[in-house]
Amino acid sequence: MSLAPGADLNWILDDLVNVPHTRHAVLLSADGLLNAASSGVNREMGETVAAIASGMQSLSRAGANFASGDPDSPWEQTLTQFGNSFLILMAAGEGSYLAVSADREADLGDVSFRMLKTIDRVGEVLGIAPRHGGAGGA
Repeated sequence: MSLAPGADLNWILDDLVNVPHTRHAVLLSADGLLNAASSGVNREMGETVAAIASGMQSLSRAGANFASGDPDSPWEQTLTQFGNSFLILMAAGEGSYLAVSADREADLGDVSFRMLKTIDRVGEVLGIAPRHGGAGGA
C-alpha cells in the first residue's frame, strides 16, 4: 500500500490505541515500509517495527501447510506473546499490514475486533479494498 499524497492515517491509529491496554499501532507495507504510526512511535521505532512485522508475516505464512495442511491457506494474523505484552500483526488489505502492541491485560478479542474496524477505516480513507477472508500472498 502506498499512501495517497497528503493522506494522514496517524489519527486513525491513535484512535485504535485508545482501546484499554493497547500501546502502539503501526501500518506498514508488505515490503516493510512504514506508512503510519500512532502517537508515541517515533520514526526509528516505526521503521524498525515495520521491518520486523514484514519478516514475521513472511515467516508465519510459510507455516500454512503445518497449521492447516494446505500450503496455499491464506495468512491472516500472527500473535507473538512476550512476558507482559503481545505483538499482533494482521493483514490490512492488498500489500499492507497492521501491527499493534498490547499489554497482557488487554482483551485480545476486543483488540482484534478494533484492528479489523481500523483496517476498514484505513481502506475508506485510502480508497482501497479492505481485508476479506485472508491475505493469501499479501
